[in-house]
Amino acid sequence: MEASYSQSPPTPSSSETLMAALLAVPAAQLPSLARALGADARRLRCRLAFLLLSPPHFARALARLRSMPLPAKAKLLGRVLLRSLLLLLPGLCPEGYGGGSLHHLHLPHPDLDAALLLLAMCDSYSPAASSPSPVDWRAVIVDDVVASALSVSGLGATPWAALAPYVDAAAKCRRFADVVSEDRAAVGGIGKEGEGSRGASYAAVLALPPVAGDGAPCAICREEMAPGPRGVCALRPCGHRFHWHCALRWLARRNTCPCCRAELPSEDPVAETRRLWRAVERMARGG
Repeated sequence: MEASYSQSPPTPSSSETLMAALLAVPAAQLPSLARALGADARRLRCRLAFLLLSPPHFARALARLRSMPLPAKAKLLGRVLLRSLLLLLPGLCPEGYGGGSLHHLHLPHPDLDAALLLLAMCDSYSPAASSPSPVDWRAVIVDDVVASALSVSGLGATPWAALAPYVDAAAKCRRFADVVSEDRAAVGGIGKEGEGSRGASYAAVLALPPVAGDGAPCAICREEMAPGPRGVCALRPCGHRFHWHCALRWLARRNTCPCCRAELPSEDPVAETRRLWRAVERMARGG
C-alpha cells in the first residue's frame, strides 16, 4: 500500500525572494535603477581603489577597524549590507516616515572606509590567506579585487552586472540579521521577535505630526490627552495618539506602536533589516 502524504513547498532563498520582489518594480524604472546602482558601485570601487593605492589611508582605515569592538563591527557591517537592500528596492521607503530608513544609506568617510575594508576582507578571506601571521591584508585584497575586475561581471559585460552585487549583498543582509539575532538571543535572552524592542529612528520620530488632543486617555500613561493643538502626536502609519513626552520615552526603547504594534523605522540596522525584509516578502508575494 502506498503511503500518502502532503509535502509543503520549499522555502524560497533570500536571493529568490529578492528577485521576486524586483519583478514588482515597474519595467520603466529598471533602466534608471540599473544606472543608479552602477554609478554607486563605481563610486565604491573607486574609494576602495584609493585605499589600496594609498598605504597611509589604508593603514588608517585598518587601524580604525581593528580598534572597533565586535558589536561595533557587526553594526557597521549590518549598515553597509542594509544600504544595498535600500538601494536595490527604493520602494521600501515610503513617504511619511521623514526618511526614517534613509540615514542608513549615508556613511561618513571614516565609517565608509572601514566598512569597505571589512567587506573586502570578508570577500577575500580564505584559510590559505590567513596562514601567515600577521596577514598582509592589502596584498590579499588587491589580488581579489584584480581577479574580480577581470571577470565577466566585473567587466560589466551583461545587464545583470549592475544588479547582481546588490542582490548578493541584500541577501547577505538578511542572513546576517538572522545570525546577529541568534547571537543576541544567546547572550541577552532576546529572541528574534525581540528585535522590535530597538528604538525608532530619530528621523521617523521627528517626522511624527502634532495633532489636537481629543480627551481620550494616552495608552502609555493612561492620563487624558487634553484638547488643544499641543502636547499630542500621532504615530504613523496607524494614527494612534499619545502625549509627546510619553511617545518619545517609548520610542527611545521600541519601534512599535504600544496599541497595535505597527512598526516604525528602527535606528538599529538589524531590527531595521528584519522590518524591511517583511516588506520585501510582501512585495515578492505581490501584496
